Amino acid sequence: MASKFDIVSQALVLIGEAPISSFSEGTAGLVASQLYEVTFDGLLTSHRWRFAVGKSQLNRLTDTPLNSWRYAYQLPSQLLMLVNVKHNPPYEIYEDKLYTDIHKVEADYVYRPDEGSLPQYFVESLAARLAETFAIPITNNQTMREAMRELAERRFQEAIFKDSQGRPPVAIQHRPFVDVRR
Repeated sequence: MASKFDIVSQALVLIGEAPISSFSEGTAGLVASQLYEVTFDGLLTSHRWRFAVGKSQLNRLTDTPLNSWRYAYQLPSQLLMLVNVKHNPPYEIYEDKLYTDIHKVEADYVYRPDEGSLPQYFVESLAARLAETFAIPITNNQTMREAMRELAERRFQEAIFKDSQGRPPVAIQHRPFVDVRR
């Protein structure tokens, strides 16, 4: 169970800095306060993390859309990125609404979970990505940033592998090329 400060402190230690206890502590605290949120959201939307995918039936709005669509639906407030709309209907997103012609919409989406519920593999990947992001503003050392970029990429790939265990592969049921040989 990591907190925001734990993750930021881990990133700072990776670049040779002291951990912080407040986002108002010196340069490191200021840099962390400015870059943490965008880096966290960027990492969440860089892959379809199983722990950060929500499923919801969208609420249909009573107002008729102004364009050619028949229905408008409210997207979830915590949505960072839409992943899938059930049955793949044609749709468009305007602002925080989804427009389509189907009368019921179920969607999968990436949302931002609390830091305390993040799996350890993601925490390590986020800390490495933050270390890469913090390296120049805090240390002004390009070599450090490149080393952190390599670490961040390695931890990202490891995290993707571990996260993929949350959705095992589905066996192919329809095999027309194999079945024709019988």
